[in-house]
Amino acid sequence: MHITVNGSGNMGRAIATRAAAAGHTTLQIVGRDPVRAQALAAELGGDVTAGSLDDSPTAKVTELAASMGLRPLDAGPLRRSRELEALGFLQMAMQGALGNTWSTTFKVLGA
Repeated sequence: MHITVNGSGNMGRAIATRAAAAGHTTLQIVGRDPVRAQALAAELGGDVTAGSLDDSPTAKVTELAASMGLRPLDAGPLRRSRELEALGFLQMAMQGALGNTWSTTFKVLGA
């Protein structure tokens, strides 16, 4: 699978590292700091290729997440992005209030 990771900071590094560990060796790292992006790409090895999103990337993103040992959850159409952003802001506020080190997450529990 061809994968483009947007960002070479902590999140970009984590995603790219997990993707490489899962055997996805065709990675493109894109970031604001080209030197940092090139350094991360060199550290991970593999091929660098151009990538783009097709009309419906959900299946590919789900496949990628599952291959990295994650359990993907489809949150619905793009119009749900505002709710997901709010969830991210809630997590950031909770981390600060609890004095945590950004190593916690939300977990969705089924019945």
